[in-house]
Amino acid sequence: MKKLRVLLTLSLSFNLIFVAFIGFVIFKKGQLNLFTNQLSDIPTVQEYPDYYLLKKDVFESSDTTNIDKVFVGDSISDYGDFPEYFSEEVVLNRGISNDNAKGVLNRIDEVVNRNPKEVYIMIGINDILHGTDIIVFEENVKSIVQAFDQSSSKVIVQSILPVNNDIFKYELPNDDVAKFNEVLKKIAQENDTSYIDLHPYFIDENGELKKEYTFDGIHLNGNGYQVWIDVLASR
Repeated sequence: MKKLRVLLTLSLSFNLIFVAFIGFVIFKKGQLNLFTNQLSDIPTVQEYPDYYLLKKDVFESSDTTNIDKVFVGDSISDYGDFPEYFSEEVVLNRGISNDNAKGVLNRIDEVVNRNPKEVYIMIGINDILHGTDIIVFEENVKSIVQAFDQSSSKVIVQSILPVNNDIFKYELPNDDVAKFNEVLKKIAQENDTSYIDLHPYFIDENGELKKEYTFDGIHLNGNGYQVWIDVLASR
């Protein structure tokens, strides 16, 4: 009888230990799953946004050849229907919204390898907006220009357009635009590249982008694009 009690006690103790062990394992597993779920909620750090990567991939998938003109830049280029303006030529739009000089440099080989006759570059407004150091900006744009063999591809550097700060929801001083444009002009001169100063055609008496050429203070409307194209056509 005594032995039976001992066996029952041992069995009960073993069961309690086993149950406790299983409970501990379940608890730890729950913590691990919680930790894993928490990690999955942390956004991954991505150097370039999805729209940039999508557009870059689409550009690289194109097999267009014998190109007359390519427009390279940010949203101001992205939103322009350049093939329609130059309907008798083969024209590519290589603008990507929110892009900056670093982003253009990262994808410029796709344009270079197509050996276009003319390349129109407008970049820098997002560098100003996001605080890119002007020296870093200069190095990136210089590398973009120097990526081309100008004996076969004529590079045209265009000034950054002014902003209308009465409409634009972010503060972007046009004095900074002027400073960055001086850098662009310098790069063009040092690399024997054409420079087009668009400012006189877009700026008002207060040094702002003319309201009749924009819908949000920074991007062009149809009238604004027509002015841009008229300037290029007159050269």
